[in-house]
Amino acid sequence: MVRRLLAKRWDTEDVAKLKELADNGASALRAAAALGRPITSVRRKALDLGIPLAGARKVRADLRAKGAIKDQRVRHGRSTGTNSPQGA
Repeated sequence: MVRRLLAKRWDTEDVAKLKELADNGASALRAAAALGRPITSVRRKALDLGIPLAGARKVRADLRAKGAIKDQRVRHGRSTGTNSPQGA
């Protein structure tokens, strides 16, 4: 017989914490970590309650704009430097 894990029920405190996190601009990943729940569970509950959660890209963009983190994105493309091989 296959055993299935039972999901932890959402209580009023968890829902209030989720709303607070969303109001503060938390991503689903951040909310999941704060609530100790799987990210899919947090996304589903937020969707059911109509609570918008910021995407990870939006959170990072906001942090970059505030200067809280540096832009470490990798730029793809050909190098225009003098060390690039001919014909590349």
